[in-house]
Amino acid sequence: MFRVYKQKAIFKEMTSVNKISGQIINYNETYSGEIIFDEKIININNKEETNSDNYIIPGFVDLHCHGGGGFDTMDGIEAIQKMSNYHLSKGTTSLLATTWTSSFDHTYNALKNFNSLLNINTNLIGVHLEGPFINPQKLGAQPALATKPSIEFIEKIIEIADIKTITLAPEIEGMEKFIPFLVNKNINVQFGHTLADSKTCEQYMNSNDVSFTHLYNAMSDNNHRNPGVLSAALNRGKFAEIICDLNHVSDTSILIAKKCIPDLYAITDSIAASGMKDGGYKFANVEIEKKHDKVYLNGTNTLAGSVVNMHDTFLNLLKMKISIQDAVRMTSYSASKFLKNEDIGVIDNGKKANFLILDQEFNIKSIYLNGKIING
Repeated sequence: MFRVYKQKAIFKEMTSVNKISGQIINYNETYSGEIIFDEKIININNKEETNSDNYIIPGFVDLHCHGGGGFDTMDGIEAIQKMSNYHLSKGTTSLLATTWTSSFDHTYNALKNFNSLLNINTNLIGVHLEGPFINPQKLGAQPALATKPSIEFIEKIIEIADIKTITLAPEIEGMEKFIPFLVNKNINVQFGHTLADSKTCEQYMNSNDVSFTHLYNAMSDNNHRNPGVLSAALNRGKFAEIICDLNHVSDTSILIAKKCIPDLYAITDSIAASGMKDGGYKFANVEIEKKHDKVYLNGTNTLAGSVVNMHDTFLNLLKMKISIQDAVRMTSYSASKFLKNEDIGVIDNGKKANFLILDQEFNIKSIYLNGKIING
């Protein structure tokens, strides 16, 4: 027996068909219009004159989020609901609950009954397994529980949780069978926590739309004589995720990646300490300390995830003088494109009514999830 924990009442009741107008901003266009919607967008009427105080953008899509508001994915179904609600309040209308490297039993138990959450009105769209099939010499803040790939484990866990993507190290023994298996199961592959060379990466990139996990971090670099994972990403990558808290990656490096990778998408890599006051916390069973906008492994200068949210990320991109359309691309469209999810990431007829209303300073005024407005 199991129970689905009752969602906090965060939705306002609305009529069956609703309208909202403003400057509609997609990744490829900006125009004045009126959106007519219920759970999905029914129609968009172009208007020369409309409420110019509103910017309307697609809801944020975060494909790498460990936690927030004091809750961690690996603490189970109730914690997953609460951390997803925290990020929903910051504008993330589509989110992958992300695990960290642990034992098979711990990961299985954390995700037990996860699919029951997908049957309620939620911003959760699936799971990202970050590990445990990574290089033990490139753990970053991950626990020392890396292991070789296991098809048996994946076959077991996909029965209880909708696994959308897996971060792995392609150089690990057994990947030549494991990666094709994942692709056949429609599970997206990301290279991360890896010391692979560029040739190893490219042999899989030739036939698959591979992405790269928290680009620049926890991967072999762009060495001019011994090109690594970063080299493969910048040279031939179509997709990559990147942390835009401006702590993990500099603004210059973000702009370089943006020029090289057509669908670079922002992620939070947020942990439970996101949204919490400064102080001591735990991540992956390790003591960490939150100091302002950074989190470190205790007693070190090693960053342990981030405490950014997607709205912070969006504002950081604008501060870097990235255009608002490109900021929308990086915070919604490109991530949805990687997942091949055509219901999200764009404001258009037939898409989910997941969008944000922003004021002229890009503060969030309203959040819509499946056509329902979130309570402030």
